[in-house]
Amino acid sequence: MASLKHLLVSILATTLGLTGGLAGFVPEAAHSADKFTFRVTGPLVFTLSVDSLETFAETGEATGNFKLLARFLNEQALAGLRPMLQRRFPLDVVTVSNLSYSPLGRDAITNVGKIVQSTPGENGFYAVRAAVINAAAKAGPEGWTLIDVMREFPADAIDISVSGLLALQRELAIYLDYNQAAVQAIRDQAAAEAAAQSNLNLALPDLSEPGPYAFEETTITVTNPALRQTDQGLTVNYDFDVDVYLPQGTEAPAPIVIVSHGFGAVKEDFVFLNQHLASHGYVVLAPDHVGSDLRYRQAFLGGRLHTLLSPIEFINRPQEISFLIDELERLVARSPDWAARLDLSQIAAIGDSLGSSTVMALAGARLSQARLSEVCNSDVFTLNFARYLECRARYLPPKTYDLSDPRIKAAIAAHNMGSALYGPEGIGQIDVPLLMVTGSADITSPVVTEQFAPFIWLNAEPRYLALLQKGTHFSSKPPGEGAGDVPSFLMGEHRDVGARYYRGMVTAFLGAHLRGQAQYLPYLTAAYAKAISEGQPMIVDMITDLTEAQVNAAYPGTTPVALVPPPATPVPPRDESVLAAIARTGELRIAMRRDAPPFGYVDDTAGWTGYCPSLAEALRGYLQDEIDRAVEVSVVALPSTLSDRYDLVRDGQVYLECGPNTVRTDVEGIEFSDLIFATGSHLLTTPDQVEAVNPALSLAGVNVGVLANSTNESFLQERYPAATITRFEGPTGRADAIAAVTSGQINAFLGDDILTLAEVAQEGLSTESLALVPELPLTCEYYSLVLPSDDPQWVATVNSFLKANAGSDTWQAWLGKFAADSLKTLNYCLNR
Repeated sequence: MASLKHLLVSILATTLGLTGGLAGFVPEAAHSADKFTFRVTGPLVFTLSVDSLETFAETGEATGNFKLLARFLNEQALAGLRPMLQRRFPLDVVTVSNLSYSPLGRDAITNVGKIVQSTPGENGFYAVRAAVINAAAKAGPEGWTLIDVMREFPADAIDISVSGLLALQRELAIYLDYNQAAVQAIRDQAAAEAAAQSNLNLALPDLSEPGPYAFEETTITVTNPALRQTDQGLTVNYDFDVDVYLPQGTEAPAPIVIVSHGFGAVKEDFVFLNQHLASHGYVVLAPDHVGSDLRYRQAFLGGRLHTLLSPIEFINRPQEISFLIDELERLVARSPDWAARLDLSQIAAIGDSLGSSTVMALAGARLSQARLSEVCNSDVFTLNFARYLECRARYLPPKTYDLSDPRIKAAIAAHNMGSALYGPEGIGQIDVPLLMVTGSADITSPVVTEQFAPFIWLNAEPRYLALLQKGTHFSSKPPGEGAGDVPSFLMGEHRDVGARYYRGMVTAFLGAHLRGQAQYLPYLTAAYAKAISEGQPMIVDMITDLTEAQVNAAYPGTTPVALVPPPATPVPPRDESVLAAIARTGELRIAMRRDAPPFGYVDDTAGWTGYCPSLAEALRGYLQDEIDRAVEVSVVALPSTLSDRYDLVRDGQVYLECGPNTVRTDVEGIEFSDLIFATGSHLLTTPDQVEAVNPALSLAGVNVGVLANSTNESFLQERYPAATITRFEGPTGRADAIAAVTSGQINAFLGDDILTLAEVAQEGLSTESLALVPELPLTCEYYSLVLPSDDPQWVATVNSFLKANAGSDTWQAWLGKFAADSLKTLNYCLNR
């Protein structure tokens, strides 16, 4: 019965903060529920009236059939139930609507529907969404409650699976009992470290007070040529503002601190910290992350955007900061004034919430699609809100992303989220000093799995974990900062105390590990944290070490989650690196397609031409400058096909294969480069066949051509098993398939858009005699170069080439004319 209570309260409470429906549309409930029959798979049936719950919420008295449930709950559980039932959610129907029809909202409701079902065995998505929308629509300006949602539930009963209850029990343990065990383990570790530091002189100046420097504030505008999502849609060459705080009267160029705000926040949320650090002699820069700031979130909530967080934001944010540092280097190079103010050898990054995942990436954590796939594609129920944001990254092309910047010398991550993004393998790559600041009552980003676990995964030394006892996701910011439209119950109390701790520990950490001044180290000890917590309404603990065994030892029984998941199997290194082989032989061995215009094809006049032959020559010149100049590098080009492209690289016959290679995770021994293009796939047919070739139907009796051994063939077999499939092979396969469409031998051909259209142009066919269906792509294809997985140095070299002028100029010459269509496809594919 306690589990039923947690279902009613915790699950719906979590859902209400995340979900809603289409603006202006309010689905009518089938009826207004006065009571619920809770049916657990098996013989258990329990009837609970909404009136009895409402009476308990208002008076604390257990009446009616709630008396039976109350007998199974202890006083602590009952005391926690009342305020949750009373709590009002100040979300209007428009906001709730837009959330529930967003990808993030659908994920959240689907997650809840795994347990809350109106029909046994069927996800309760539509019932939960209808109940929340109707509750919001009928609520007054003060908001709505869980009781309101229950009354709008469009069914007589809620069906609950045993597996769902067990999953819920595990999740609640992470938030409650296991959280308490972890906090106790940290307190014990802090006590042990403090006891070993008894000889420290703790009569230290208060670093939370302003420093001796006056400062000036200004704003610069930076133009970034990268691709990103903004409140105006997916775009390139966008501008973003950066607030700059410049200390006055410093004797030498000052260290630099870059502050990355969280999701739905603004750079102004950290004025309190930025001004404080400037007064202590740091140049502080606060960029506006335009794809995840407050304006972007408000545009979404107002119905002007269809995605709450674009997956590309996880790439853009760290790249934005790296680009900002590039801009600082240009300013210093051309301006004596900037050169006198900025010390480019001392740069630190501070991130809050989603900003902390940005900082983690810059510090060395590698985003791993393998880990994301394992965590996010699971059918297991979760209460972790941060996980919903992180799992948006699973729609990125499936590869490992290295977004580190060696110019970052120290990092601070406050109220971290990102465990699913990086996993222990990625976090373990961080190689700079790191301070993590956490709150024991953080339910926005669950402190055990999102913050304590990553701290355990760290290999970097030194590392620090500061824990604000009873602190929330917002406790390091003073009242009035960073609140926005966040409900007050999530903000927590004593934020002035938490912000004071935060100012002091940040100043100490930067002094010790950015400036390298040992006099700041005593501030970063458990003993000092204990001393400054005396008599305060909020306690702070500081530790430098923690293990999974310590946490588990503090928890009675079987732990609900493994803090350290099993490690991935490492790839053994190759005997000789590719770069060493090129330097020894002078041969750059590359395989390229000859049947895939504009990537590689044979022209009657130019011979073997296209993007790939040009890339091979540009890469040869790039490598000539990178290795021993006494070795003349020459290109050895081999033809490749759909059938042998991976084998050529895996067997070492070539070092790189260039062509329209869709990024995949299931090709053993292969690593894919950074993206070189994105396209969709459509069915090519003739105008008279459009009605028959309807991909919204089964395509039964429709003869569809496809290239053998392609990802499109796999998609066609899985999605349209009733279709008649005709396979085309060899260098002329695509041309033969298109000819079969135009002659009526087959009804349609499924292929990648850029390749299909380029072949149509190559054959001199009129586009008016052909049609692409449907309007939106059937699949999204991300292209990369094929590389060996056992040579990370070679992968990094090729990726550096693609970013360099030689690589980008080659791309522009051959693929630039398709950029507009590619951008349109990306906008759909990333936010579908």
